[in-house]
Amino acid sequence: MEKNLSRRGFIGLGALGAAAAASLAACAPQAAGKPDAEASGLASTSADGGETTIPNTGNLEFFPPSGAEVAYIADPIADEDVVETVSCDVAVCGAGMSGVAAAASASENGLSVVLLEKGATFAARGTEVAAFGDRAHAEADIVLNARDFMNDGLTTAHFRCDRSVWERWCERSGEALDWAMDAVGDACGAFTAKAGNAEFCGVTTWGSGVRIEKGIASFVEALLGIAEGHGTDIHYNTPAVQLAVQDGKATGVYAKGEDGIIKIEAAKGVVLATGGYEFNWDMLTQRIRPRDLAVYAWINPTVTNTGDGILMGLAAGAAEDDWPHILMNDPAGAKTGNRANGAMLAFLRVNENGERFVNENLSFEYMSNAIMYQPGAHDFVLLSGTDILSSLEKAKGGAPWTPEDMYDSIKDVLVEAPTLDELAEKCGIDAANLAQTVARYNELCASGEDADFGKKPGDLIPLEEGPYYAIEESGCCLVTVNGLRIDADSRVLTGAGAPIEGLYALGNASGSMFNGTYPHHMSAISHGRCLTFGYLVGRRLAGLEA
Repeated sequence: MEKNLSRRGFIGLGALGAAAAASLAACAPQAAGKPDAEASGLASTSADGGETTIPNTGNLEFFPPSGAEVAYIADPIADEDVVETVSCDVAVCGAGMSGVAAAASASENGLSVVLLEKGATFAARGTEVAAFGDRAHAEADIVLNARDFMNDGLTTAHFRCDRSVWERWCERSGEALDWAMDAVGDACGAFTAKAGNAEFCGVTTWGSGVRIEKGIASFVEALLGIAEGHGTDIHYNTPAVQLAVQDGKATGVYAKGEDGIIKIEAAKGVVLATGGYEFNWDMLTQRIRPRDLAVYAWINPTVTNTGDGILMGLAAGAAEDDWPHILMNDPAGAKTGNRANGAMLAFLRVNENGERFVNENLSFEYMSNAIMYQPGAHDFVLLSGTDILSSLEKAKGGAPWTPEDMYDSIKDVLVEAPTLDELAEKCGIDAANLAQTVARYNELCASGEDADFGKKPGDLIPLEEGPYYAIEESGCCLVTVNGLRIDADSRVLTGAGAPIEGLYALGNASGSMFNGTYPHHMSAISHGRCLTFGYLVGRRLAGLEA
């Protein structure tokens, strides 16, 4: 990705009000209006020279991502701008896992569905989906406590979330995954729950994930085929751009087709499943902590995620999760704009002061948070010896990469030097502190116990002889995970907590679950919420949910 290095200070802007749009006229049909720019800050920043809304007290450098244009249209769309009108029961905006699940669920239950997708194909990535009480876990004799899981989620969010949403997911996720496994059959290979929980450093890493043999992309593709088989009308390269609202109810959506604006009249509801806003720099600089935003890499391949659904909802009077929002960040972000997978392993890490600062076995969200907290929001991963491949092999544990693959991911960002002093000079690390840190770390490795930070003994790999290597590391962003406030039925809420009739939000266009940090230790929860709530929304629109 193109990298435009910028340094951003701070400006004081008001937070977005819960109702971003002016009140809608009571009688005539209309499109949702433009959010008030002064209240929302939507026009207050630009990718070329804007500034973060939240003070950048660390004077951090940012590497803005490059993505698609924002599709959302703020100015009301007039009837004369519409070149085609289509009627259906349900309009689904976005063909990722949540939108496709909603389309499949609704259409198999007899509803006519129009599925709009901004990109040229469906959006999917990854390998696992989370669930409780599903048959994949049962077949593996893995029994997990859903109530404890929910309490962990609430605690991780510091209870700044909706308990009923978490509870609904825990109660119905197994049913949703079983439904999907029945629907796709053997098209995706085996569904396997591989492990139970693991406890480390006071954190439970949950065995909630179910591995899909052929990956999430095969899963979404299979569900999409099911939706299409039940009559879902799929439109690629056709982004939703604005909601149609009448008397406070979402009655449809406008989309931008090849020949102009299409109006989709949706008798039962509109589902916003357009993903997050990780490729909308204006929204990022308003809503994300500068510490989290100063990542080196933006690795979601779905560059069409520019917050369109969130902006559409805000214009219709929806509330969103309180700012600051959070990113789903991994460690091992490299300045190439890619993730250096080999740097994700538990090698010694130091900051630019030459100090060790973290237990390198931490789960990814806590590791990336610790890295971003360091001076300059970065650190250095250290290796040594003439045979890097053997070090990678020893450190990789259960990582799904070969040492050769991991080396390929780091070779372009490796800094090499024959001595620690020379490595420190090349990287800008305090040399005296680095020497002391490495000496102490080698002592801990020799003793077989990390008395300082508590790293697992099997990952204590000493740095005993040169050459020495460093990988400069910051975070890498996968997606944003905060969006429009919803209730347990996925209905979009106003600032007063009232549902907007006919409007639903799913996946990363929805909020109400995560706060403070994304819980990587709750394995595959992001895909889990997409599938479960997509399945349930389809059933609700078909009248099958109370």
